[in-house]
Amino acid sequence: MFAALALAVLVAAAPLPAPRPGEPIEEQIRQNSLVGQFAEPPDPGRHPAVIVLGGINGGIPHEALSFALLGYASFGVAYFGAPPLPNAVDGIPVETVSRAVDYLVARPDVDPARIGIVGLSTGGELALLAAARDSRIKTVAVISPSAYVWFATAFDGRPDRSSWTANNGPLPFIPPAQRGLDALSRAYDSNGTFAFRELYDASLAAATGDAIAGATIPVERIAGPILCLAGDDDREWDSAAACRTIAARRRDAQRGARDEVAIERGAGHALSLGSPTPDVIPAGRMRFVLGGSPDANARAAADEWVKTVTFLAKTL
Repeated sequence: MFAALALAVLVAAAPLPAPRPGEPIEEQIRQNSLVGQFAEPPDPGRHPAVIVLGGINGGIPHEALSFALLGYASFGVAYFGAPPLPNAVDGIPVETVSRAVDYLVARPDVDPARIGIVGLSTGGELALLAAARDSRIKTVAVISPSAYVWFATAFDGRPDRSSWTANNGPLPFIPPAQRGLDALSRAYDSNGTFAFRELYDASLAAATGDAIAGATIPVERIAGPILCLAGDDDREWDSAAACRTIAARRRDAQRGARDEVAIERGAGHALSLGSPTPDVIPAGRMRFVLGGSPDANARAAADEWVKTVTFLAKTL
C-alpha cells in the first residue's frame, strides 16, 4: 500500500541501545504551566534528550523512565489532565513543548543539539505542530497521530473551538459534524459504546476544502526525520490515513528521505508506548472503542517500541 509513496517503511537493522547500568534519577517538574517527569540517565555527561507526550488519557506520561534506562535524558510532559492544566484538549498552547525544550536546553546533562520528541495519539498531533515551529527539535516519532488540527473535545455546550493555540490565538481546525455529535449523544444517553472515529470521519467528510487546508498540520516545515506508526484498525481516528497524508506532504516537499512509516495490521489506537492497549476502554457512563484485537494490539505495542527506539538511536 505504501510502495507508491516511495518511502522506506522498514526500520533498518541498527542495533538497539543497551540498557545503562544503575538507576535513573527521576524528578517531578512543576514550573507554572510546565508539568512533567524528568528522568536523567545514571551515567555522567551530556545526553541526547527525548520529550514524551501522552495521548487521550492525559496526565504525565511515564515512559520517560524507559527512555532514561537507554541513555536518554527524557521528559514526560503533561499538556492536559494534570493540575493546573486544563482537563481537556481545549485551547492547549503549542508553546508548551517549546517551554519543555527550554527546560532541557538549560540542563547541563542534556546535549541541546540532540533533542527529539515522541507523541502518542493527541500527543502526536502536538508533537508535529511543535516540531513544525521549533527547529531545536531534531527528530519526531508519532504513534497513532492525526494529520489535522481538530475541534476541542470539551463538549461543554460552548461554541466550537480549536484544540490548540499558538501565539495566544487559536489554530485553524476542522469543526465537528452534527451527525457525528448526534451519534455520540445517543451513545452517551444509552450508556453505550462509541468509536470516536465516527465523529472524526464525519467531520472530515463535512469540512470544506479551505477548512481542511487550513487545519492540515504543516509537516513539510519539519526539518528532521519523522517516524509515523499506526494501526490499520484504529477506531479513535484514522491514524493510518494520517501517516499517508504526512508521508505525501513530506515527499512533495522533498523532506522525507529519512522518514519511516509502518502500519500495524489488525491493530487499534495506541494509548501507551510498549504496553498493549485494550480494544475497548471504560469512560464514565460509556465505553470507547479503540480498535484492534488483543493479539494484534500486543504485537503492535512491542513492534512500535522497537521501531521507536531504533529510530531514535539512528536519528539522535
